[in-house]
Amino acid sequence: MAAQTEQTSPKQALIFIPDISGFTQFVSDTEISHSKHIIQELLEILIDTNLIGLEVSEIEGDAILFYRFGNAPSSELLLKQVKEMYTRFHLHLKKYESHRICNCGACRTANNLTIKFIAHYGDISMNSVKQYKKLFGKELIVAHRLLKNDIESNEYSLFTDHLKEATQTWKDIESQAWTDLQHASKEYDCGHIQFSYLPLDPLMKQLPEIAPEEYGLQGEKSKMLVASAVIDVPIDLVFDIVSDIPWRSKWIPGSLEVVADVNTQLTQEGQTHRCLAKGPVMVGHSYHREKNTITFTETATNGMYSVVYTFVELEPSRTQFTLSMFMPKHAIKEFMFNLIMRKKLQKGFTGCFENLNQYCAGLLARGERHPYSVSMPAEKEAIRA
Repeated sequence: MAAQTEQTSPKQALIFIPDISGFTQFVSDTEISHSKHIIQELLEILIDTNLIGLEVSEIEGDAILFYRFGNAPSSELLLKQVKEMYTRFHLHLKKYESHRICNCGACRTANNLTIKFIAHYGDISMNSVKQYKKLFGKELIVAHRLLKNDIESNEYSLFTDHLKEATQTWKDIESQAWTDLQHASKEYDCGHIQFSYLPLDPLMKQLPEIAPEEYGLQGEKSKMLVASAVIDVPIDLVFDIVSDIPWRSKWIPGSLEVVADVNTQLTQEGQTHRCLAKGPVMVGHSYHREKNTITFTETATNGMYSVVYTFVELEPSRTQFTLSMFMPKHAIKEFMFNLIMRKKLQKGFTGCFENLNQYCAGLLARGERHPYSVSMPAEKEAIRA
């Protein structure tokens, strides 16, 4: 049976395409898992930074095809949209430098990615095939052709003359822009296209510095509980499994089926999660590796407690895994913890160790690796180079 296709009448619309440059080389030359997460996070940031009522038509690997039917936005709103997307994009990349702990190629070179914007205006139609919708029309082709041009800058925002003519406040753009507007044109198979563009380099100088964050418990602390076990696999494998936040539900007894409140899929300073239904949101921090030991800490964002994870290599295929729990020093709360929670948590930690050992034994038996890994150098300071 032939699929039913419906096409709407052409309507005038803004076509807006943010394009992440360097994507192809980035994915080709670096670790695919981490590069996938990085690009996904950047695309999500662009989608969330929507100030002018844009709709997403499709995500095209390294670019997003946005559209908005109706009148063209004012030049002020258009510039505000570009600036906000650019700022949030690069602040996120800067965070990889200040918060990352992984030294793989993807994490190490993420800050080399750049972004450009194509803004066009014209008639487009909407094709509907069953439940799927797709934009269609010559002006859409024009917008995509403009992604390839002779502009020397790596980062810019391009505005076609069609958009210029449709924007009533375009005459004000010179006074609103962060730098001088440049003018150019190019011949394509769809015709001769005239456009203007703004280099985005000046906006880089306006980016705020990433302020250092303190995630740990404040003030004097008391060690409330220590639990330890030997896991019969190499230290890096145990660390990869334990630091894999989405995987927590697989080995922590009583955890949520799907870990919640995860702000990033990449293990890094400031990564958050909640794996217990009635538990607080936890934040990971203070990752450190030295010789045969790896440590990191997770602290409840409500300041109730923290857990220090310590991995010590006993032999090439044997790792001692220790969990140490701390609370802010408080006589009454410590007494209640020892009275009510200690045995329950001790039992829970024992269950964690049993599940980890069982999972690791299965991996070894099948000759497999855990699907997520972190490249953490012997000295954490090495990743800052």
